[in-house]
Amino acid sequence: MIFGNPDRFAFLIEKVPEWISEPFINSLMYVFVNGEIFPKELRVTTLSDDLMNLLDREAPYGMFCLVNDEKLYALPDDELFAELRRLRCPWLFDDDDAEYDYRFDLDLDELQFAGYHVFAVSGGERVRVLIGYWNDPDSFELVNSVEITLEEFTKIRDELSEYYEKEIRR
Repeated sequence: MIFGNPDRFAFLIEKVPEWISEPFINSLMYVFVNGEIFPKELRVTTLSDDLMNLLDREAPYGMFCLVNDEKLYALPDDELFAELRRLRCPWLFDDDDAEYDYRFDLDLDELQFAGYHVFAVSGGERVRVLIGYWNDPDSFELVNSVEITLEEFTKIRDELSEYYEKEIRR
């Protein structure tokens, strides 16, 4: 099942019955950004964990905690990614005393295990989604980005939430 528009921003989720082992709902789960799919290789995702984390209304990060920061939003992609990377990973900048800032994260465990990290920031009625890749422990580079409407983002979030409640959490 696809949530969103794969040409712009979307999630692809497909349960694989042979992989399901109660209470774990294992599946395929991919993210599309500008028609590019992430991760690049086959990975087993535990939907009961990944979707719960992505859609947790109480967490200080995820799809229900989209940060509206017009100053950040206005930055060019490379500068925005650099700033979000600095906030999220201060150790890359020899700032070991800084607090980690997870507010911009849209992470899924299997994406992280494959080396990818997804950020999102709102500028009012628009949302920018950026995906980066860890080439090695010291290299974290922007791979792709997309700008969508807040309405598109909210629709994807709400459809994922409904799917989680009906198909996974039940």
